[in-house]
Amino acid sequence: MTPVNWPNLFLGILFSFLPKAWWRSWRPLSTVDLGRAAVLSGLLECAAFTYLLVRGYSHFLVVRTHQLQAAADTNPGTQLYLLLFVSLEYVFHPLSLMCLYLAGEGALRAWAAYFTDEVIPSLPLRLVVFLQDRSQARKLEAERGPEIPDLCERVCGDVELRISSQRPKEGWRPSIAVAVEGEFHEIVTVETQAGTLPFVYTLRKLPAGRIIRGAYRYDPPSGR
Repeated sequence: MTPVNWPNLFLGILFSFLPKAWWRSWRPLSTVDLGRAAVLSGLLECAAFTYLLVRGYSHFLVVRTHQLQAAADTNPGTQLYLLLFVSLEYVFHPLSLMCLYLAGEGALRAWAAYFTDEVIPSLPLRLVVFLQDRSQARKLEAERGPEIPDLCERVCGDVELRISSQRPKEGWRPSIAVAVEGEFHEIVTVETQAGTLPFVYTLRKLPAGRIIRGAYRYDPPSGR
């Protein structure tokens, strides 16, 4: 059995909650330590929020019992109904729903790490990263200014097309094909340059028999 590296394990418990985009300051020493840390972090999350859920329910029940003193002398059926009503009221309280979700998330994260070796970050932290990425994308779009049409040039030699774009083409990489005016082309190079059209893609006709792993349609700007 692989010995436990305790400092790395404790750091792993912390970082396994975080999306990988926030792992720049840490790298796991081994996948075994990372897997153990992810399982423990999920179990700790599940246990902590289950405890808060149960403790909150006990306190909530005491408060509601004092408020419903008039029901103390009712028959057992009515008391059971009131207990069910109070329990449902507690379950659908926003804080209870949050604790219930995070307890379930912890159980799921521990299960995934143990059975599939997948490290799943906590959803609230993933939402923070998503919002950060959206904010940075909007800021970058604002800095680029109004959209400029592509420059699509036909050139000689092995390369037949050169497409210069203001913005990167999502999904365009050397392993995919691009359909231009009914003909498939493969991407030869992807480069960047200075200027208003910094993203440059060079394409040539796709050789016969080449397997297409993905295809995009591209319509050259009119007049280009």
